[in-house]
Amino acid sequence: MSLNNRSILFLKGMAMGISDLIPGISGGTIALLLGIYKDFISSLKSINYKSFIYLIRLDFKKLNNQLNLCFLLPVFFGILSSIFIFSSLISFLLLDYKVLLFSFFFGLIFFSSIRLISSLKPTSTLDFLTVFVGLVIGLSFFFVSSLSTSNSIFSIFLAGFIAISAMLLPGISGSYILLILGKYKFMLDSISSFNWINILIFSLGAITGILSFSKMIHYLLQNYYRSTIFFLSGLMMGALNKVWPWQLDNKIVLPEGDILMPFIIFIISGIISYNLKSE
Repeated sequence: MSLNNRSILFLKGMAMGISDLIPGISGGTIALLLGIYKDFISSLKSINYKSFIYLIRLDFKKLNNQLNLCFLLPVFFGILSSIFIFSSLISFLLLDYKVLLFSFFFGLIFFSSIRLISSLKPTSTLDFLTVFVGLVIGLSFFFVSSLSTSNSIFSIFLAGFIAISAMLLPGISGSYILLILGKYKFMLDSISSFNWINILIFSLGAITGILSFSKMIHYLLQNYYRSTIFFLSGLMMGALNKVWPWQLDNKIVLPEGDILMPFIIFIISGIISYNLKSE
């Protein structure tokens, strides 16, 4: 793989990492829109005990053959670097420019979901029903209330497990799951302040979630590709309520104030989505 291709994968990983910092946006959504979702899941599901043996032995050739490291490492380091680099910036944007930020992602996901569905040319009742089921499930997340949990080792581990499982599914935001679990600000502050104990515990939970959940998604993609993509596309569209630019106390409200700039950004995101390579 050329340096240029690895650089592109790194940037796509960064885009996934940035999206995972924003409640309502899923890294899996961005992976699907950027055309790397299937390869990403395939690499993750291949991780097993042999991977750790190869790593201990420093047998990177076998490790690469098993996990496709030429693909996975640039994406992984892209995700990791953007989380550390942009955590403070995203906090700032969410505080002062939330409407513009959400306008961009709302348009990106909306137009891309429609393009994904149309590219597979749904014809049967089952196709449309699968999209509808995903849509309903995505909408239901808007009505889930936040929980109050402790900051114990187990709760941080569990938050990592659940959030990463959600991140792997387009339409379900890992950050939003953290909000529901009452861990979003806690983990964002831990990353910004380099609290390595919290980061390590959370990461262990995330790794456990990846090892278990990615295998299920890979099976569905391999055996029920059309239905899986239809469902995930509906899920993304249903979850759009979480990134509606105008919200008040977790409730959708009508646009207010200057709507010209949000509308322009919405159109720009549509143009970008048209040029994205999807699955």
